[in-house]
Amino acid sequence: MEHEPIKIKVADESVSSRGRRSGGNSGALLLLGGIALIVICVAVVLFWPRQVTTTPTALEPANTAAKSAQPNDTASGAESPATTTSAAADDGESLWSSPTDGPPIDCSYLLPGTQLLVHVRVADLLSHAEGDKVVAALGPWGQQITQQLTETTNVEPQAIDSLLLGIRQTSSGSIDFVVRLLLRQAVTPDQIGRDCFLPTEGEGKVLVWCTPSALGELKSLQGEQPLFPRELQRVLDRTDEQRMATLVFAGKFLQISGEKFLLGTAETLRTALVDFLGDEATATSISAHWDDNFFVELVSTVTLNERPHRFAAMLEQRVAQSPDQVEDSILAQQLHPHGRKVLARFPAMLRKLGNYTRSGEEDKLSLLRCYLPVNAGHNLLMASELLLNANPMSIAVGPSDTVVKSQTQLSSDPTARLQLTTSLVFPKETLQKALEMLAEDVGVPIQIAGNDLQLEGITKNQSLAIELRDRPAGEILLEVLLRANPDRTASGPTDVKQKLVYVIRKATGSEPSAIVVTTRTAAKRRGEKLPDVFEPASR
Repeated sequence: MEHEPIKIKVADESVSSRGRRSGGNSGALLLLGGIALIVICVAVVLFWPRQVTTTPTALEPANTAAKSAQPNDTASGAESPATTTSAAADDGESLWSSPTDGPPIDCSYLLPGTQLLVHVRVADLLSHAEGDKVVAALGPWGQQITQQLTETTNVEPQAIDSLLLGIRQTSSGSIDFVVRLLLRQAVTPDQIGRDCFLPTEGEGKVLVWCTPSALGELKSLQGEQPLFPRELQRVLDRTDEQRMATLVFAGKFLQISGEKFLLGTAETLRTALVDFLGDEATATSISAHWDDNFFVELVSTVTLNERPHRFAAMLEQRVAQSPDQVEDSILAQQLHPHGRKVLARFPAMLRKLGNYTRSGEEDKLSLLRCYLPVNAGHNLLMASELLLNANPMSIAVGPSDTVVKSQTQLSSDPTARLQLTTSLVFPKETLQKALEMLAEDVGVPIQIAGNDLQLEGITKNQSLAIELRDRPAGEILLEVLLRANPDRTASGPTDVKQKLVYVIRKATGSEPSAIVVTTRTAAKRRGEKLPDVFEPASR
């Protein structure tokens, strides 16, 4: 099956291009990271949920009916692609042809000064055979985004033809966003969410939701497309609204404004994009499409002192230099057995992705294009998400030959783990999810004694917000419990009115040591010693 011919189109001979000759890696991860960042940007304006991955199946080539290319890498034993359907004879180096041919994305109802855009063909993606797998690949995020989108707009995802998200930073430093939904059927004002509105000119098929500060300005524009900086407009003109997912951004937005908007896992992706593109890329789009295959494309404008074809070659070189670094990062981590099995296959997946990728220049734009078997998309997204969230503290920083001691090499004792420095940021999440996120970061179980909480009338599904960065995990845990405490008059952790506490339980038999969130009354009844932070100073 590995050597079966696969049919795809190659671009016209007039296109300047360079063939892929070596395997891919973090540069390939960069393309996938762009897709993941699409999901993150949508999630940021809805909520900040936790991500969990499930084990992907092995990455396998598509059958003979697929359009993606076999890698042109004789060293790997793979045959050259058999392009029986082509716009030009394949020379093994020409840029792949696009699988879609639609008009540029319609940017109506966005705000002037928009610097980052996300466009998703929601109904088409969900109805595709891979749609459910893509959602599942994003763990709870995928399911929660569709759920929260429905709760916010009162529209089912399957009824949304497309979602357009635009983000800008205001002069005061705050963030404005607009979400525009194009619906498949008209709705009335009483059918939509209270924070949304239906523009008159949309005839009930355009639904808009935005930050309150931008509402007046947005309504005054009456759907007129805003003006964009020249470089961003050039990239927007090359977008294709038929693609299922597209991310477009100005380079400076990620370097400057993105630090305030993209946090947590998104910060990791933001840094990866900035490092990979450098200062040469002035505007970039990353798009993905699922049909018979999985297709990914990166398009960039470059600075005046940079040539597009040379920049494409530079990206190609950066891709080729990273496989071992990704593998080293994986090997440096102490992973859950599930994560270890998935990530052990990830470098091989990325090398295959690199072999399927070709780069070139078109209309003075730098391009990377990649075709893969259709099931590769969700597999790679799962593995990418797992790499980004599996103990990010353990990834070495600095030259690849520098040995950096990971925080995950500390004792497995929960008390020691609570000394680790981490961050926990979300605008709204349940107590249970917040503790799960913290447990994943510090690498020790944090359990909730549900019956103990019920006796005190405390629910683990209550919502709270938190924004703590670069703090000891113990301080973050304590702050979560203080905010979730039912008695708001408690003066602090030593106050007897602070009902929520935690205890450290030692390992017993097959059960590992764990942090257990309980109540002060239940801990006293069982004779469990509370950490000193909950004990009055006089004691």
